[in-house]
Amino acid sequence: MRKHILTLIGACFFYCVLPAQSVMFPGRYSDSLQRLALFSKNDSIRAVNYFLLSEYFSYSDTARSKWYLREGERFAKNNPYLQALNDYYTGFFLYDIDRQAAAAKFLQAEREFEKLPNRESIKFAAKSWRSYGTLLQYKDNDLGMLDALLNKALPLAQKANDTTFIGSLYHDIGMIFMNQKMYKKAEEFYARAMERLELKQDNLEVLIYALDNRGLNYCYMDSLNKASLIVKRVESILKNYARSEYNLDFLFTKGVYLRSAGRYRESIQALQHGINLADSLHTIPQKFNLLMELQNTYMAIKDYQASLQILQNAVKTDQYHYLDDRVELAKKMMETYEQLHNIPNAYKWMKTYVKLQDSVHARDLKNSMFSLETRFRVSEKEKQIALLQAANKETALKAKNSRLSNIVLMILCMVILLIFMFFIITYRTGRKLALQKEMNFQQQLKEMEQRQQIVVTEALLEGEERERRRIARDLHDGLGGMLAGIKIKLSSYSRQRVAATPKEQTELEHITGQLDNSVTELRRIARNMMPESLIRFGLQTALKELCESMLSRDIGINFIALDINDQMDLSKQVVIYRIIQEALANAIRHSKARHIMVQCSQNNDRFYITIEDDGVGFDKTTLPGKGNGLTNIENRVKYLNGTMDVISGPNEGTTINMELNVAA
Repeated sequence: MRKHILTLIGACFFYCVLPAQSVMFPGRYSDSLQRLALFSKNDSIRAVNYFLLSEYFSYSDTARSKWYLREGERFAKNNPYLQALNDYYTGFFLYDIDRQAAAAKFLQAEREFEKLPNRESIKFAAKSWRSYGTLLQYKDNDLGMLDALLNKALPLAQKANDTTFIGSLYHDIGMIFMNQKMYKKAEEFYARAMERLELKQDNLEVLIYALDNRGLNYCYMDSLNKASLIVKRVESILKNYARSEYNLDFLFTKGVYLRSAGRYRESIQALQHGINLADSLHTIPQKFNLLMELQNTYMAIKDYQASLQILQNAVKTDQYHYLDDRVELAKKMMETYEQLHNIPNAYKWMKTYVKLQDSVHARDLKNSMFSLETRFRVSEKEKQIALLQAANKETALKAKNSRLSNIVLMILCMVILLIFMFFIITYRTGRKLALQKEMNFQQQLKEMEQRQQIVVTEALLEGEERERRRIARDLHDGLGGMLAGIKIKLSSYSRQRVAATPKEQTELEHITGQLDNSVTELRRIARNMMPESLIRFGLQTALKELCESMLSRDIGINFIALDINDQMDLSKQVVIYRIIQEALANAIRHSKARHIMVQCSQNNDRFYITIEDDGVGFDKTTLPGKGNGLTNIENRVKYLNGTMDVISGPNEGTTINMELNVAA
């Protein structure tokens, strides 16, 4: 059975990079790449073609491949896509030199391609995962390769909508299942692959390879009629490409089909032709596969001596990269020597076979080994076996009875243990539920307290604002009117006093000025109680006037407003105004600041406030308690379901950040 994807696809070389007929006519392909790299005026095109040349020669001339890689890197410059390509093709250069470094490069390239949103980058990210997966197969990690293809490369290829590449990935996944002898599962993925590849026949190599492997899988499934149709189709395609490496894969499949159909001589001819072609093309992996299949055919016709000779030739090919190949070769050696009645060598290869098998099959293999060992030493132990048979039967019966007693005892102990564990789990679950109920009750109490506190705060703030409006109205309409009337009468009296002395006139003017100042102060107090500009012009204008009114020679206030909605509910505007008013008053009274910055912004239902000063600040850890100012601010923030963060330190100023909910 054919085992390796890597030996046949050249680490994605044929599937993903080269155009149609590139493998059929490799010279033409490399010449065209060299012309584009040399004569193109676009550095990006030159870099890409140098990278392709590096990959092309990585299979035959590493020095030349390295030179082209360096040239591509030189023209890549600071282009992120080309730099990612450089990592990707460096992985190909290192593929047969340092596979661990190559794997790291493919993963690095995948990460760089993932950052770029274009379709080509996504496709190359998928190719990077595919190449990484093939490196995992070198470590006999088929499961890791399946994960890389199925869960990493395939979703990216589907995202890039590359029909041919998706088909090739389905084909590779089918090969993994075929290698594990899960032929029906393999056929599912081969069918998906052919749906894509037949739909868009833009890559002859991909189509040939997929057809060939699907035909092979049909042979293993004993669906020889379907296999026959595929063999004939591939043979008709390859008749014009006698020297193509794809003939090696086809001749292998044809040999399997002919052997399965009982046409052994034709199978031997096809496989021998493939071996001769592999020798001329110096392709050791394919030759190894052909030799193993030729051995199967000789075993089928019971020519064991020829089978042994084929296996000895296979051992000389050094195709020992994969554990399954070594296991298969050891098994065939054992079976062949056994058929030739060469028990010592059969026993030797059986031990090798056992060492290579995994733990799941080790027990059965050891039984086979003991059987061979018994046959090897049969002449010496026949008498001992005859004498011990009766004793063995009695011992086996006692052992069986003992095992049954032990099993019953173990079952009883397990039942008791399960019952005990059930009671423990039930008890712990009950305790957890009770604890959870208590925690939920405490949380509900806490939430009720918070809601009650918010209701109380809301009532206090609303009462405070009503009282402020009443006092402001009384001051403005009552006391303000009275002072204005006194000023008018005093001014009239001053004008009627023609005979007044200069001293009396000066005194009257001084009293009038004091009345003006009193009226101005009264209006300021009334405005602070309920700013008229807030009601008439909105929050932004009111805050601007507030900041301007608090300016002085010693303190500068910078006000910044962004996207404030003046259609906000008036009660919320008033609360925001009071918050900023209180914060500014605190900063002026306590901070000794020279500059204060007030910034307000709104984003839908969220209102953001930042008040920052360059004053003396304070140490929050040593602060004995919050003053009335901060407490008032916190109450109003909670009223709007907001949060507040105070950042301060000695001689570092103070910053207050608030986020408020102003939803209607």
